[in-house]
Amino acid sequence: MNAYILIGGESRRMGRSKTELFFDRVAAAAAEVFEDVIAVQRHGGPAAPLATIYESPHDDQAPVFGVACALAHASDRCFIIAVDYPLITTAILHFLRDRFERSNALLLAPVWSEKTQMLCAGYDPALLPRLQQRIAAKRYDLRGVAAADEAEILSEDDLRAQFAGEPLMNVNTIEEWESIYESTNLHT
Repeated sequence: MNAYILIGGESRRMGRSKTELFFDRVAAAAAEVFEDVIAVQRHGGPAAPLATIYESPHDDQAPVFGVACALAHASDRCFIIAVDYPLITTAILHFLRDRFERSNALLLAPVWSEKTQMLCAGYDPALLPRLQQRIAAKRYDLRGVAAADEAEILSEDDLRAQFAGEPLMNVNTIEEWESIYESTNLHT
């Protein structure tokens, strides 16, 4: 199973490139778990320090474009993770991968901070036509792309019972980053 790291965001709320801040951490954790780790960049954006594929040109900004690009590239089930999970661990990635491999679901996503983490999830390429339809209709949200009986959503309580810290914390602001930096001694 391959992992795709979405790096095409604009980092407006962060004020600094999340790729520069977080990519190495996310890629290192993913490299321990997946056969290949591939970056997914918006059209015209800078390449990552590893294999990089590019979204088709488009005017709008939304992660659905990167997810669709990854699924078009994938030959089989894959794991898609946004670059803004700097505390991701190999332990939780192993768990998510193993769970997705044993599942018949087209989508496997964890809940964290009371939100389904659609950008740290397992996807089956069978979802690509649906994503393409949603993009054509300018429906860019990822929730609901798989019907309830096609998705496996993992309980936050169950995950927190198994994994310490905040391995699925999605970091979007400089305040969140500074809080993490201070509490964990991460280095920029």
